[in-house]
Amino acid sequence: MVEIGDLTQIVTLQSVTRTADGGGGVSEAWGTFAEDATVYAYVTPLRGGEGARDGGVNASGLWLFSIRNRSDVTEQDRILWNGEAYNIRRVMRQGERELYLNIEAERGVAQ
Repeated sequence: MVEIGDLTQIVTLQSVTRTADGGGGVSEAWGTFAEDATVYAYVTPLRGGEGARDGGVNASGLWLFSIRNRSDVTEQDRILWNGEAYNIRRVMRQGERELYLNIEAERGVAQ
């Protein structure tokens, strides 16, 4: 069970913005959430692995980020932690009265 004192890691929540590029296509850019983008989290490693891809070895890992509960985080968003991007794979909502929101996010793979 996570306690408020366990939230010691600083993370930034980001969402993707899609805009027309003027040539019939769309460009995407990551930006921080409009409100309260930087939050404290309790971070737990869940699993990791390596695999061969494009002639090299790529490492990946799945992490659990526990933050104060909020309704604006989705699986289309990502988390920045220690200078690295983590793609959100699952947001585990337990109800709006819960104090914490658990987010599974993966590093080392494309969104």
